[in-house]
This record gives sequence, C-alpha cells and structure tokens, in this order.
Amino acid sequence: MVHKQVALEVAAFLDSPQARALGDVSKDELRRVAEAFLEGCYDGVGKAPRLLDGDDLHAVVGHLMPPRFARGEALAERVPAVLEALVEHLDATQVVPHGFELRRALEGAGEELVAAVRTGKGHVHLPPRSDPFVHGAPKLGRNDPCSCGSGRKYKKCHGKDA
Repeated sequence: MVHKQVALEVAAFLDSPQARALGDVSKDELRRVAEAFLEGCYDGVGKAPRLLDGDDLHAVVGHLMPPRFARGEALAERVPAVLEALVEHLDATQVVPHGFELRRALEGAGEELVAAVRTGKGHVHLPPRSDPFVHGAPKLGRNDPCSCGSGRKYKKCHGKDA
C-alpha cells in the first residue's frame, strides 16, 4: 500500500507546475529525489508528507536521504530545490498544517543533506515513534454493576442499549 501511495504521489508531483518549473532537472532525477523523500516519510518516519513537522522533515532530509546518494553525487546539489518544489506542490494540492515550519526546516536540512553527500559522512537514525495510547481504566464487564450507580448489572441497565 505504501509503495503504491509513493508512486501515486510521485506521478502527481511530476505532472505539477512546480516540477515543470525546474527545467534544469530531468524527470528521472525528479522522480529519484521525490521517491527518496516520500519513502523516507512513509517508511522512515511513518507519516504522510503533508503531516510532517519540522523535526520530521529534518529526520527525513538530513538523515534518511543522504545514504541514497553516492559520495559527491552532483544530483545532491539540486535536491533542496526539488524538495522546495515538492513542498510547494503539497501545499497547493493538500492541507499542510505545518507548511511554514516545513519551509523553514527545509533550509537547514537541505544544507545538511548536501554536506553529508559531499563528504560521504553522515549517520542514519530514526526519530522515536510514539507508543499507541492505552486506556488505564479497567474494562467494564457485562455482569459488573453498572457505573451509573443504579445497582443493576451493566447488561440490564446501560449495556442493553449498546
């Protein structure tokens, strides 16, 4: 499912006016950068790109994307411009709650990616994922007294409506 979503979003980006505005970058290079970014979002951080915040974007661009490029690869110099166009495309086509924060984080993260690819040094780490919410209250059984205080069993009181 995730790879299908990545392919759909890459195709939508490649057909966008923001991607066409990058005339000096070939379609194959655009596809490669967009796929690396989107796979980092879905697989690495576990979020859709429109739901990223600044820290998530930094994790994807600064830490998960550099290993996808060879040391000193020229395409890395154009990655920040491609990602700016991709964020503009997301903002134009979807509701992006942290759009301003993404643009601000992209400046530093793009420079970090270029430096990491240029030197060949860098590390990959995933941001901590939050644990699912676990309700702490004990579960009310059918034969327990109803929580409304009527004295009747739950199944005979409020449980019969459920």
